[in-house]
Amino acid sequence: MSMSVKDRLATNKTKLSKKPHITVETDICDTTCTHKCTTRVCPAKCFEIVNDKMAFQYEDCIECGTCLHACDQGAVSWKFPESGHGITFRLG
Repeated sequence: MSMSVKDRLATNKTKLSKKPHITVETDICDTTCTHKCTTRVCPAKCFEIVNDKMAFQYEDCIECGTCLHACDQGAVSWKFPESGHGITFRLG
């Protein structure tokens, strides 16, 4: 039986920081960006369109940096988490 993305992410070992390591200026996404590619490229599905607006949640992020490189509008800012290293994977 195949696991959903949400179920797979739940198996990751991480301590969630109160400060997100990614910030997204969703106003840029909503007003300037025509392709909204982060909704398609994020493997953790942290970006989605809700009621014609970009919604972002960092809690399930696997810290791959794909969104930073995919966003050509400058809406995504990314920095290493407080611990200085990324998430530890148990089930790649």
